[in-house]
Amino acid sequence: MLKEIFEQPEVIRETAKVQINVKKDFSRIIMVGCGTASYAGLVGKYIIEEMAKIPVNYEIASEFRYKEPLLGKDDLVIAISQSGETADTLAAIRLAKQKGARTLGIINVIDSTIAREVDQTIYTRAGPEIGVASTKAFMSQLVIMYKLAFFLAGRENDFTGIVNKINLALSKNEEIKTLAQKYCLYQNFLYIGRNRNYPLALEGALKLKEISYIHAEAYPAGARRLRFRGVPFRLFRP
Repeated sequence: MLKEIFEQPEVIRETAKVQINVKKDFSRIIMVGCGTASYAGLVGKYIIEEMAKIPVNYEIASEFRYKEPLLGKDDLVIAISQSGETADTLAAIRLAKQKGARTLGIINVIDSTIAREVDQTIYTRAGPEIGVASTKAFMSQLVIMYKLAFFLAGRENDFTGIVNKINLALSKNEEIKTLAQKYCLYQNFLYIGRNRNYPLALEGALKLKEISYIHAEAYPAGARRLRFRGVPFRLFRP
């Protein structure tokens, strides 16, 4: 997992080379995915609505597949999956196609099932991901979300500054280890974020739960009724 975290700058450089060419014949986008991929879709919702002014719905694939979604030929359903084999996401795509919607896959694994079944595929170029918890695949999905938003808005994009900032963050590896030793005995963590940082808070909490089995939750920073009773906590600002 640590190796793949340190591969993120190269993954961003490679994914930034991906050409986006999506036919703009839809009036609404529906993002579907599970876990980490769904949080990338939620980031996509924020930035596409902000930049391209196109309405975007966010759906967890495992719930979407059991609904009766109102879909039609004017909708574009975007499925996000690292493996391209996520069962719930695949079922969501098949349902969308039954309803007559166009489908687009944001996939890492070439010739995977979802990649074959969607109408169009954008590959993320994250390379093989061996670690159980997604790291570089999530970053590559975010890059595609931003490239798609820029494309739909008719704007140019440049990821050079992002690569530099990530390299700077990775250079603080020893400082991060020190922080981990300081906070490792805490049993409850709360991640808070507003706007596009809210899905990043969700992803951060998920990673802590997946890797350490420590209780963690994410909460919108703008919510005013946040309460903790009987659970000690400290606010840490990185």
